[in-house]
Amino acid sequence: MKADIHTIMTYGEFDNIEKVHNSLNYTGRSECFVTDTEVSHPVLSKAGFTILELIVSITILTLVALVIGQGFRIGVNAWDKGEAETVETQKLRILSGMLTQQLKSFYNYRIQLEDESGDKILFEGEKESILFVTTLTEVSAGGLKWVRYSYKEGVLYYNEGLLPDKEVMGIIEDDEEILDDDIGEVFFEYYSSHEEEWKDSWDTEDAVPDSVRVKISYFEPFQVNFVQGTSVRKEKAEG
Repeated sequence: MKADIHTIMTYGEFDNIEKVHNSLNYTGRSECFVTDTEVSHPVLSKAGFTILELIVSITILTLVALVIGQGFRIGVNAWDKGEAETVETQKLRILSGMLTQQLKSFYNYRIQLEDESGDKILFEGEKESILFVTTLTEVSAGGLKWVRYSYKEGVLYYNEGLLPDKEVMGIIEDDEEILDDDIGEVFFEYYSSHEEEWKDSWDTEDAVPDSVRVKISYFEPFQVNFVQGTSVRKEKAEG
């Protein structure tokens, strides 16, 4: 049985008419198409990525990595900043609490002037410093103590000493301890009920202010009222 076969042939496959004729006899009733080009059989190939596709993919991955990295850094920085602010706030709260308790325990303590011309209350108030006597002392020490806070160029200093001490006026600025070396603002104000106004300094030696207002960093100012008519204790200072 002869099958109808369509045979495609090229001049490259047959050199002459003889070969074409033989091919026709072999296939029987066939049709032959002779072309002048070679016909390639379709082959299913696996296509790979082009260079452009690779460049685009790498660029996208790089951008994604940068966005993720930036987000991570922002998160870490925010966490560190929040933690630092929490620590600083806690430290300022402790400082404010200590100063408040000391001022509430204020004691109207008098010392003899060195020239023995009289005495004065151991209290000095300036815009950025304050010196006063408090009953708030350690249990083991007991008695009274003087305390001094001073603020200079972003640094808050502290000093204290037990009383009685005849050398107190000569040592109040010695061996100051740094409470905070990076504090934005500290100032004190003093209220006079006689003048009915707040003052930046207190220079009256025979009286103390009715109230002291304290501003520490970004905290709201707090006010402590002094109780007038408290006990007075005198002490002579060596001349």
